[in-house]
Amino acid sequence: MADKKISIIIPCYNVEKYIDRCFESLRNQTIGIDSMELIFINDASADGTLSKLTEYEQQYPKSVLVINFTENQRQGTARNVALTYASAPYIGYVDSDDWVEWNMFEKMVDAIERYDCDFVECGFDYAKDHRHRQPTKQWGSTGFMDLTDASVRQLFVKSKVALVMVWDKVFKKSFIEENDIFFPEKTLHEDIFFVYLAFNYARSYYYMDDVLYHYFVNEGGTMQAKKADHQFMKMPVTLFFLQTCMERGLFDVRQKDIEWMFLERYYVYMLWEVFEQFPDRAYETYIEMKDTIYQCIPEYSSNPYRKLSGNEFDDMMIKLLDLDLNCEELKKMRDYMLKTIRTKESNDF
Repeated sequence: MADKKISIIIPCYNVEKYIDRCFESLRNQTIGIDSMELIFINDASADGTLSKLTEYEQQYPKSVLVINFTENQRQGTARNVALTYASAPYIGYVDSDDWVEWNMFEKMVDAIERYDCDFVECGFDYAKDHRHRQPTKQWGSTGFMDLTDASVRQLFVKSKVALVMVWDKVFKKSFIEENDIFFPEKTLHEDIFFVYLAFNYARSYYYMDDVLYHYFVNEGGTMQAKKADHQFMKMPVTLFFLQTCMERGLFDVRQKDIEWMFLERYYVYMLWEVFEQFPDRAYETYIEMKDTIYQCIPEYSSNPYRKLSGNEFDDMMIKLLDLDLNCEELKKMRDYMLKTIRTKESNDF
């Protein structure tokens, strides 16, 4: 598919009910369907997903490519395979039950070309349907960032460390390929690895706060399930990120940034999630986290991101690593922190 502006990768698994909405939002893009390469990967769906995808391909053979897996491989494999078929200079990702604004890819391609940056990012909301959408807060300042400037990079990492989604971003294909940025396979939460690698390789970035992506809150879906064991997959995925950075020599160049990403995703966010949803597993998880952090990043306590404005909660959580807590002491600390944070959130509201 020559002369395309952007390749958009859409993994699909049992989304017969939602894929038309997603496709319509892509087909009607102001950039024009002739400028897009839509790569759908049917990940061994058991419903009518493949039939719908085949119809799209037959209707738009110059813009739609369908890859069919006969065995379920999960999103990481689907996205990796699709990238090998992509022919356009820019790469976007869309989840098959989500939808996008009519001008999303025109705006994002325009920005990445105008500023010649490694990737661009837009705002998003959480949506139950077209009428019921919950906006998210703005993450950092809008505009261009030169990530070769140390002070700018620190602001970038601080504000973006929580944003491990690929679907609100557009990347240069050359940036992905030259830095061997890929998704881990046969797991969930694979975005963490891909996005954190991209953060550390990127030399430039552009953020627009326009809400262009609508993330479907599917209350029956896997990723919305609370108290589900798949939440714990975040830990090995993030550890794989840290190990990969060490093996590639990235850790030597961006040690404090990488340590902070690891501490936040592997420990701070995850332990808080465990406190809220898995209290019976809190102590064993806390001990496992401590052992891993002591072994992998023994200098965690001196990380400069702890003292930056706005990171008071993160610093409080990291202080728990310095304590030799038994199970009962951790439970009391957890109860106190949950009560304190929830009271603060209620007062803020």
